[in-house]
This record gives sequence, structure tokens and C-alpha cells, in this order.
Amino acid sequence: MKTKILWIAGLVLASFSCSGVLDVKPVSQIASSNFYKSASDAEAALVACYDGMQNSALYGNMIVIPEVVSDEALISQGGNNTRHQSFAPTPSQGNVGDVWRQAYFAIHRCVDVLRNVPGITDPALDKDRVLGEAHFVRALLYFNLVRLYGKLPLVTEPSKSPEQIFQLPRSEVSEVYDLIVSDLTEAERLLPAANTNRARAAKGAAQALLAKVYMTRNAAGDTEKALVELERVMADPQYSLLPGANFADLFTVGKQNTAETIFEVSYRPNAEQENHNLDRLTVPAQGNQYYLRPEPKMITLFAANLNDVRRAASVGEYDKKPYIKKYESGPPDVTTNRRVQDVNIVVLRLADVMLLRAEALNELGRTAEALPLLNQVRVRAGLAPTTAATQPEVKLAIENERLLELAFEGHRWFDLVRWNKAVGTIPNLTNPDRILWPIPAREIDLNPNLLPQNPSY
Repeated sequence: MKTKILWIAGLVLASFSCSGVLDVKPVSQIASSNFYKSASDAEAALVACYDGMQNSALYGNMIVIPEVVSDEALISQGGNNTRHQSFAPTPSQGNVGDVWRQAYFAIHRCVDVLRNVPGITDPALDKDRVLGEAHFVRALLYFNLVRLYGKLPLVTEPSKSPEQIFQLPRSEVSEVYDLIVSDLTEAERLLPAANTNRARAAKGAAQALLAKVYMTRNAAGDTEKALVELERVMADPQYSLLPGANFADLFTVGKQNTAETIFEVSYRPNAEQENHNLDRLTVPAQGNQYYLRPEPKMITLFAANLNDVRRAASVGEYDKKPYIKKYESGPPDVTTNRRVQDVNIVVLRLADVMLLRAEALNELGRTAEALPLLNQVRVRAGLAPTTAATQPEVKLAIENERLLELAFEGHRWFDLVRWNKAVGTIPNLTNPDRILWPIPAREIDLNPNLLPQNPSY
């Protein structure tokens, strides 16, 4: 039965409802043989790609699990997440399979768009934009997967049969990154520059994500390549830091889609239809589960900087319980009409880009050029300029600033990994093989070509 479901996922636009800000609803039960005729068909197919990311099994987990394996958050219950926190996930546990499966559902939708939209002759279709967005979404999905699982099967053609899906072997990590870079390079070429809706990818989103990919891959010349992309984003006047007094707008329902945001995964005004469940996990409100909590370290760091405007938007306390504020849909004392809408998940924003640019400049020995970028982020937060001066001091200052600026946004774990600091920073991580997750057991059962399993599992 699962074989049939996964095959159909590659051919059919699922009936999930889409985000209100995406405007177009994906159509259900449509086969490729009678679809892809008009501009509206292409748009519906593209929205289905975005819709695949909204599932809590994907982007909800892309916040929760990187947080609990980092030094930012703790999980107090829930077997799957506590196993992640102990670096003891199993190939058969639910969220290990959920992230893989949901990401590949969305990847198949992107591939369908990339292969079928070029044949549409409707003059109303903005073909470049649609294809550029599909390239971006596929790249983002693969970037998440390769950092979690390592080697991956690469889906580049629409599925014609179940056998086709279940015979793909895992490609080397370098090949996965080659596809990601190719997708983002093409997205950057095709996408429009203007971006009034941050829930849809534009040129700046492709540039920012490509820079993060280069900084993560870290092959010869990648830092220089990342710097080019980062400078392009910063030269775009439509992106700017919010004033410090408005920092919380980045994470407030009804105020998102800000000038600082470059790309966010959006959720419509009905948490019963679209949700990531993070309010229930992080906020100590009546009826909430409240078991994803800030590490004491984070409380201490923010308490040491009482003038830091990011503190009030990042950590809170209610009924003597510290909590993560960036995903609350309302104050903890609101007991009725909670979670009418979940906040959008911010994936890319300008402060991240600025700190990455400072990091790249410092790595290239251009420390004097890195300092103003670091200080701009600090001053916006209400802090004094850094006293760091040497290249090693500035490197550490940038790393520490990323911890506070991007707290609880799912970046810290991946930063520690790319800096080769995960082992040594996270007490529970003693085996570097456990940086990667296991390949899900059910996927191996369906496709033995995914073997060998990742080391230590």
C-alpha cells in the first residue's frame, strides 16, 4: 500500500490546503496526463510544492530536532525527541521517517513542475518564475536532508512506476551538493528580484540560501563564492534590518513578511488546517504540552544583556516557567481562542546574511571589513560594539552573536556542525557518526539500494 501511495505522490497534486498568503489552492486528484495545460495549472502545482513544506512533520521537526540536539533547548518528554537529544535515534522511530518521507513528497512535486511546466504554452504563464521557485524549493529540501542524513537518492525525473522510485541508490554527498548548487544557480537566474510576499522565493532567497550552502559545504573557493552571493543580497534595497523596537515583529502573527525577512514558511489563519505545533510545545499555556524549553544557558546569556532587545522576543517566563517565545501564537495567559494561527517559520533573514558575510570576510583575512557588519547587528540589538579585534577574537564574537541573534530558529546545530564544534560543545555527543541521522528502516525495506546504513546505526 505504501508503495502505491509514494508512487502517486510523485504524479498527483495532493489535496492539502495551502497557505492563505500563497493565494492559490493545490488541486486534488489530478494526474499529469490531464494536467499542466494552463498558467493556473502550473501555479497550483507550484503551490503544492510549498504546501509540502508546511506539514508539521517536516518544518515543525526542522525546528524541534535541531534545537534539542544543540545547546539552545531541552525536551522534557516524548520518546522520539528525547532519543535525538541523547543522540540515540533509531531507524524505526517516527520523526526519523517523517522528515524523510515528507521531504520526498515535496521533492517529487517539484520535479513534476520542473519537467511539465516547460511544455505549457499558455501566454499568461510566467514560466521563469514558476520554474525558479520550484528549483528553490527542491534545493531547500535537499539542503535540509543532506545535513541530516548524508548521502541521498537524487530524484530528477518524474516517477513513472513504483519500481523507479524504489531502485534509486544514495548519491554521494558531493553529488547532492552539486544538485543543490545547480538548482539555486538556476533559481537565481530565473526568479524575479521584487519580493513583496516573503512566503514565495525571489532572487534574494536563492542568493541567501546559495551562500549558506557554500558556507556549509566549505569546499575550495566556497567562502569566496558565498561572499559574492551575500553581497548581492545586501545590495538589494528591499531587504533591511528592522529597528530594534520592532524586532519581535519577525515572529508575531500579523506582522511577519517584514523587510528583514528573505524567506519564510507560511501558515494560514487556521491552525486546525495548517500548523507546526510549536506553540503547543514551547508555551506553558493551559492545554499546551510545553516540553520544548530553553536551555538554562540561554536564559543566563540573555539575562547578562538586559538591554538586548532580542531577549523579550526570544525567552519569556510565565508561572515561574521559562519558555521560548518565538513561536507563541498568543500570551500564555490567554486560555480561549489560542492558536487561531501559527506564526510563520522564518528560514532566511537579513541578520543571518550579515553575520555570514562578516564570517566569510573574517575567514578571508578581511577582519576590518567584518567588524562593521557584526557591530551593526549588535547595535540594532541595543548592545555596544564588540571589543574583539584579532581574527580569532572576531571569529568567536561572530559565533556568539549568531547564537543570540538566531536563537531557537534552527540554525545553531547546523552552525556547530559546519564549524566542527558539535563534538566538544554538546555533552551528549561523543560519537561524531551520530551527527547524522539513520536512514529510515521502512525506506530501506522498500528500497534495499539505500544500504549501507549510516555508520553506528
